Amino acid sequence: MTSEAKESPGLTWQGPDLPRIPPGDYQALCVEWQGPDWVRSFRRWSLRLEFILLSGDGLVSAFFNMGNDEAKPHSGRMSRFYTAWVLANGEAPRNGQPMELEVFIDQSLIYTVRVADAAKNAKNATKPDALIYSRVTDILKIERP
Repeated sequence: MTSEAKESPGLTWQGPDLPRIPPGDYQALCVEWQGPDWVRSFRRWSLRLEFILLSGDGLVSAFFNMGNDEAKPHSGRMSRFYTAWVLANGEAPRNGQPMELEVFIDQSLIYTVRVADAAKNAKNATKPDALIYSRVTDILKIERP
């Protein structure tokens, strides 16, 4: 009995590019967001904001924990997301106001972001060098015209 070789459909990466650039503070524009999405491996909601660095070094992402209630994402007043949203919006949300993500991608906003290596994995172990990427760890300020 012989077996015929089947043609494999192959695998193609469809996720975001996560480049590595030198750590430091950069000016950037927020150009896109993804989520909030439920991340099963972390059992929490996550939001990704993508920034293009004005230095020309490329794109880098900021990741926000949006809570671990599987039913819906959440952002508390002390969260990094709440702080970033208020800075981008120019004022705190009013009671019952939707926190629209479009406020982040206003092209008139110039962000100063801190970029660092994501060098630890989910178990807090050091990643191999090939798996390290850069991420925005802090939004330091937002300038508006």
